[in-house]
Amino acid sequence: MRRIFKAAATPLAALGAVCALAMPAAAAPGDGPVAMGSNEKAKVYDYSNGYKDYAGYVKFKHKGDWFHTYRQKSPGNRIYIQYDKDEVLDRTKTIDGGLNPGDRTSRNKNLPEGTVYNIRGCVQVDGASDYCSKWKKFTA
Repeated sequence: MRRIFKAAATPLAALGAVCALAMPAAAAPGDGPVAMGSNEKAKVYDYSNGYKDYAGYVKFKHKGDWFHTYRQKSPGNRIYIQYDKDEVLDRTKTIDGGLNPGDRTSRNKNLPEGTVYNIRGCVQVDGASDYCSKWKKFTA
């Protein structure tokens, strides 16, 4: 009986080594979207006063598929989130955020796991173009 286990152990150990070598290395934090999901945060600035003023941030948290906004200061211009599925044109969705300093909002969306999306934060400006951050990719 001992011989059978010993004979089976050697090929199994070799198979394990081959599988370990064949697996891709995990992505380092900050490498962008990955298959297992990612978190992303974008700072939003308001230029209404003629200078760059930090307005707050928008964030996506992979665990639970939560979108968050935080309005830092300067009441009067609403902060909001825009997101869309990567490489799908004209399907941008909007999530409204806070208007007053210290406002925080959270919205849960059940997004398909492993799907790559784009997110950005914007400050709503009446009578002019809104101020938006750059688009960032994340994986649901």
